[in-house]
Amino acid sequence: MTMLTTEGAFAVALYDVKDAIRRYPLWIHQGWIDVVHRYRRTRIGPLWHTLSLGIFIISMGTIWAVILNVDPITYFRHVTINLIVWTLISNSVVEGTGIIVAGQATALSMRFPYCAFAFAHVWRGLLMFGHHLLLYVLVAVGTGLVPTPAIALAIPAVALILLNCAWISLLIGIACLRFRDLTPAVVSGMQVMMFVTPVFCPPTMLSQKLAFVAQLNPLYHLVLILRDPLLGNVPALASWLWTAGFAVVGWLITLWVYGRYRNRFAYWY
Repeated sequence: MTMLTTEGAFAVALYDVKDAIRRYPLWIHQGWIDVVHRYRRTRIGPLWHTLSLGIFIISMGTIWAVILNVDPITYFRHVTINLIVWTLISNSVVEGTGIIVAGQATALSMRFPYCAFAFAHVWRGLLMFGHHLLLYVLVAVGTGLVPTPAIALAIPAVALILLNCAWISLLIGIACLRFRDLTPAVVSGMQVMMFVTPVFCPPTMLSQKLAFVAQLNPLYHLVLILRDPLLGNVPALASWLWTAGFAVVGWLITLWVYGRYRNRFAYWY
């Protein structure tokens, strides 16, 4: 099998990305249908996921507010938004492990851009995120949170998060297609990362020896750039640079891996 050069690998990957973008009606429809089928014949559909997340927020928020001895109103605002954003990111990683494996029938029956599976997956995540925002509205009204002009920054923040989620899910999907044992490892790893990020407590509550862990964690900055605007604050410039750099480096690595091994994907099924 001919080995691709770096330039050739990027050319193959970029061709598939452009092809996937041109086929946007296909993966947009697929993402929508996946949500519809998942909650088919239920009364409230995707809101079941939102309801379960809301129960988790209420239970964990109450417990951690007591443990940390903090103002419950302020804490509920933080933990609600943190978990909403974290769910978007976490699902992109955890469910991304199977996106290419699940697309076997499509991928083997025609020449199909594998990256379209990642785009459909991210679109599906965005739909679920829209349902979860209902919890933010309820908490904002219940705690008297008044939006500020900084909330407009939530739009580029969501775009930057989705840009990162796309390459993460694609790279994870490729890796788990080749090495199936990675799937449970990734699931377990994301459970640990929830506490390392951190989601349930501010990094200021970590000891001085551990505070740097959050600051050097790209996932923390992904959460922060959306959490702060929704709380009425402007995210720090460092967080924007972290997430933008994370996207650039991540996409370069993903495109190289994708282009280098694309012709082998069919043999990995």
